[in-house]
Amino acid sequence: MHKKSTLQKLAALLCLTISSSVLSQNIDHWESVIYNTDQWSYFVGFSEPSNQWTQPSFDANTWLVDQGGFGYDDGDDNTTIVATSSVYIRKSFNLIDTAVIQYLILQADYDDAFVAYLNGTEIARNNIGTVGTPPTYDALATTFKEAQLYSGNQPESYSITPSNFRSFIKQGSNTLAIQIHNQSLTSSDLSSNFFLTLGISDNSNNYRSTPSWFQAPNLGSTLPI
Repeated sequence: MHKKSTLQKLAALLCLTISSSVLSQNIDHWESVIYNTDQWSYFVGFSEPSNQWTQPSFDANTWLVDQGGFGYDDGDDNTTIVATSSVYIRKSFNLIDTAVIQYLILQADYDDAFVAYLNGTEIARNNIGTVGTPPTYDALATTFKEAQLYSGNQPESYSITPSNFRSFIKQGSNTLAIQIHNQSLTSSDLSSNFFLTLGISDNSNNYRSTPSWFQAPNLGSTLPI
């Protein structure tokens, strides 16, 4: 029984390694489709937004629009908002040819917690609640979490593979929606800087260069000896 279990684990690891190697070989270059400094729609969380706010079809005309990097009191904010327990942000973007997109990376720099959705599907979260359950507007982060970019460090990276995104990304318009939460109502600061980067399999150039700090992930890992 133990031998079978070990062989099953090795087989699963081998499949993962082969998949990573194939992905690595298929990626020609990386481009960013969303920057933190783009124009985003935003809603300060003093009440619950519509339960459709993560969907591309949601009408966000009543939301405010300004340069991303929403927050206060820590020197890394492009748009200063009032002290709050949460802020909701949305950014629509166009994908030219989804067939050549082999990888998505969400780069997240925030204080203190976030949940991100792509076309209504949760793709990443940290420091708050249970996966698959959207936090309420007044939910608080589990612990304090300091943003990193303003001090010269790397943001967090959340990788999404084709097996996870093929079913919901679309040719044409797509929507990235993110809710950011504070650790307490009296927190001294809040940060929200997010980027979306694509791994492209051909030499097309439809988007923008990656941020200067971007480091391509190692997708070609090998089995340990």
